Amino acid sequence: MNRLSLLALVAALSASPAAAQMTGATLDFGHSFFTEDSDISKTSLGGSAEFGFGTSFALQGDLGYSRLHGVHENATAAALHGMVYVNPETAIGAFYGIEDLAGDSVDFYGFEVGQKSDLFDVEAYVGRADNSGLTGSMVGLEGRVLMANGFGVGGKVNHLDVEGLDTTRFGLTGDYTLPNGLALTAEIGGVNADDLGLDGTEPYVGIGARFDFGRGAMFSRRSLSAVAPGL
Repeated sequence: MNRLSLLALVAALSASPAAAQMTGATLDFGHSFFTEDSDISKTSLGGSAEFGFGTSFALQGDLGYSRLHGVHENATAAALHGMVYVNPETAIGAFYGIEDLAGDSVDFYGFEVGQKSDLFDVEAYVGRADNSGLTGSMVGLEGRVLMANGFGVGGKVNHLDVEGLDTTRFGLTGDYTLPNGLALTAEIGGVNADDLGLDGTEPYVGIGARFDFGRGAMFSRRSLSAVAPGL
């Protein structure tokens, strides 16, 4: 799928509101930093919205912005997911996105599967990044178990292997949802990326907030910069 195809799908979705119904949306904010050097940090803000076409087909759109404090640059990303629901809780799909960092634009695309229920959420993806000077693979797995009294715990692992950057991120996550629906989130983990000048695996901490409209979006936002908590 190229950029013209992405724009065509978005235009078709906007032009036919009667055929599409918003089934969920998510807004999120986060700040993460390395524990040994908090100046290497990232602040991000974004959102996703999912539109259903009947009971089996859906489109999800992502928009995200990140400030990479370590390199004093901004990253913006947009992605579109097309998915098929094999049952009300499970979907398989494909995604295509564009990310711009310091004026350099990278396309990324791939396949994904996810399940969202009252007891747990889980998703996995595999994809590829591609432009004239940057190609490689991306893969990720994350899950979350809903506990009693509004608590949730989970974990994630992401790997990005593109020319000049080989990065693996793994973390443990926790969240608490307030009565008004706002979820406060926290994450601890480590990043291994020799290409970023890190000495082995460096620990990091993340804090943030998330608000789900309805059941929320099926898939997390896709981007390349999401793999590293700070640059």
